[in-house]
Amino acid sequence: MSETLMRQWEMLRSIPRAPAKVTVSTLLAKLSAAGFKTTKRTVQRELNMLSALFPLTSDDRSIPYGWSWASNAPAFDLPTMDGPTALTVRMIEQFIPTLLPPIIRDQLAPQFARARAVLDGNPGNALSHWANCVRVVPREMPLLPPKFNNDAVRVVYDALLGGKRFTAEYRSRAAETDEIKSYEVNPLGLVARGTLLYLICTLWNYQDIRQLALHRVVSATLSEKTVSKPNGFDLDRYIEEGEFQYPVGPMIQFKAKFQRGADAHLYETPLSEDQTIEKFDADHVIVTATIRDTAQLEWWLLGFGSLVKVLQPADLQGRMRAIATDAARHYVSSTSP
Repeated sequence: MSETLMRQWEMLRSIPRAPAKVTVSTLLAKLSAAGFKTTKRTVQRELNMLSALFPLTSDDRSIPYGWSWASNAPAFDLPTMDGPTALTVRMIEQFIPTLLPPIIRDQLAPQFARARAVLDGNPGNALSHWANCVRVVPREMPLLPPKFNNDAVRVVYDALLGGKRFTAEYRSRAAETDEIKSYEVNPLGLVARGTLLYLICTLWNYQDIRQLALHRVVSATLSEKTVSKPNGFDLDRYIEEGEFQYPVGPMIQFKAKFQRGADAHLYETPLSEDQTIEKFDADHVIVTATIRDTAQLEWWLLGFGSLVKVLQPADLQGRMRAIATDAARHYVSSTSP
């Protein structure tokens, strides 16, 4: 392969997709770093020649002038995208698009299209139909995703990606009010929970960690202030400590009587490392475990209805009794809505 062709391939690889651009001087430096000896005049001449063959554009509206791949140009693969890579890109597009910053999703759009073309163009390959064979379904009640303000979300993602703060207009969770408050947000992380996205952050210069639902962000404006991370904050530890299970108390020694069959999944997916399941009688077992007292635990227990009775701790038993009593009142005391 000629050195000229190799140099031109390297040049094409070094040109970004619009709206980003690269100057001739920068391209010359990149080529030099890659071991290609050439001149600025040669680079400019070859760029003009290559632009007749590829969707390259020259932006001379402002200094510094620069070159870009057209924003809608198909993905240019050197070497071409193989099957495993195409499948991986397809899985990213299918299952985690909301976790990618919009600017990255925009840049990957040609790669997504290329991956679909590679897989669809080879139907005899086992990889080509894998995307049609796998799905992710929620364990909880399936709900339609909320509506997002795409412009506001883009600002939030850009702030998180660039380590910048932003000002947000945020709608209250209360369904009966349209109250909107303004916050200076210090973003720390993003967590997906089912169809919902939560921004983990602090507000202004406070240190307490907050969760903002992204679909309640009405508008957002990027700030030049940089993000400051609270001492000791770690996103994984924050999640492991049960913050997304909405803790209502400390760790507890949980004990409950389960009707046989209702406990089946706990043999394979236990509540904790120290969980035990013991026979109580022919129809029931006793499950014990050290777990955190959370609202999530209450919701989980309520899903079993009469198949579970909490035995301890007394506080949790009392709360469950009160909920069950109140629920029963709705059904036995009146036939009105």
